[in-house]
Amino acid sequence: MEGNTKDIPELAERFARRRNSQAVRWYVLTLPSCHRGPAVGLQRELDRRIRCGEPRFEFFAPSYVEVKNEDGHFVNTRRPLLYNYVFIRSSESEIYRMKQELPQYNFLPRVREGLRGYYPYLSDEAMRNLQWIARSYCDELPVYMPETERLAKGDRIRIIAGRFKGAEARVAIRPGGGKKDVVVCVENWMWVPLLHVRPGEYEIIALHESGKHVYTRLDNDRLLESLHEAMGRRCAPNGVTDADRTLASETIRQYGKLEMDSDVLRCKLYSILLSAYTILEATDECEKLIGTILEILPLVKAEQARAGLLVTLYGCTDNSLYHARAHKIVDRWKEENPNKKSKERLIRWLDDYDRWLGH
Repeated sequence: MEGNTKDIPELAERFARRRNSQAVRWYVLTLPSCHRGPAVGLQRELDRRIRCGEPRFEFFAPSYVEVKNEDGHFVNTRRPLLYNYVFIRSSESEIYRMKQELPQYNFLPRVREGLRGYYPYLSDEAMRNLQWIARSYCDELPVYMPETERLAKGDRIRIIAGRFKGAEARVAIRPGGGKKDVVVCVENWMWVPLLHVRPGEYEIIALHESGKHVYTRLDNDRLLESLHEAMGRRCAPNGVTDADRTLASETIRQYGKLEMDSDVLRCKLYSILLSAYTILEATDECEKLIGTILEILPLVKAEQARAGLLVTLYGCTDNSLYHARAHKIVDRWKEENPNKKSKERLIRWLDDYDRWLGH
């Protein structure tokens, strides 16, 4: 009887080890340091298991878009975001089975706690947060090229291709009448005062800042609040309503062709239009407008205008990068008392997006 009693701790420890080896978790695995491409081996193994009816697993191997300009053409290549780390949601025993086919994938070294040890893993909540952050890098537009129609007369650009590469110029004539080229006045080149510049041959270096008048059509509180409420329903299980889609369509009809002559007004306009496009799930229009916004954002000097764009970007994309940048500005305002009405609105909107998007 005494001998059986002594065996109890050993049996309990053996049972605990077996239960631990069969627990399904997000384990961190490494690849050889020479690894550069996507985790195609894992996808191939998962496909094989599905075909054969064997136990499945999830894996997470995020990548990003690397963009190179080769002979005037942008070439996209996907690269591993985390270099040689991958995450697999499975059990230790199943991963050991998988390693028989894919020996290059290895666990991180065991973590020791007294006499017990285990392989490092992430909780489901930590993995959701990691996937959210990684998605911000994976989904970000690889090349930010503003639409020529969104340039304003007086914007300063730098020519990046062609015989005048490196020259700075000011927009003289915007595209129109079926023409997509921009006519610019090249500074310090007296013998070539006007020049046609095509999309992809320039970058914006400064925004036109004259015309600081208040454009009352953009200060429509009822419209702004209605679009924000529609964005809230978009994040809810039932989604947007027909009335929300009608509102977004009418907003684009009224505001889509406006031409703003200051950076502050352009920020307000782009926030309104991006919300409307997002409600309508107009993916192409959203991507084009986001490209324009990201091109002009570093050039916007007014903090509140910049914060408004960042809050809208975060709400429309659920991107952790915009989340962090918006909070960096807006959180400071919470200490101000009293706050301007427009700042209070952005504080409330950012809190709403955090709640709706689960952050």
